[in-house]
Amino acid sequence: MVRAPLTTIQTIEQLKAAHQGKRPSADDILREIAAPLVHAMLDKQYRATLDEPVGMLGDISPRAAARTKAGRQKVAEWLKYLEMRSSSGPDPQDPMATYDFS
Repeated sequence: MVRAPLTTIQTIEQLKAAHQGKRPSADDILREIAAPLVHAMLDKQYRATLDEPVGMLGDISPRAAARTKAGRQKVAEWLKYLEMRSSSGPDPQDPMATYDFS
């Protein structure tokens, strides 16, 4: 059952020609796999942003802004802005577009 392995020899040029135009794209990754990964990354990013200054909030953190009524209004506007920007892409089923900001 043991025998010589099947092998082929290719030059670098042959390999490049065989794979030219076949680079993996985001479309090659299944949405079922991509969505949880993208959503987890966005969760991590937005949780970190809660304690960082945000320009739309007057260079204060969302957590600090939410302590006042006017600040909560600004935070709600900022979140709506983020939500609208992420959902404005060409594909409504894109993992970025399906992120839940709540």
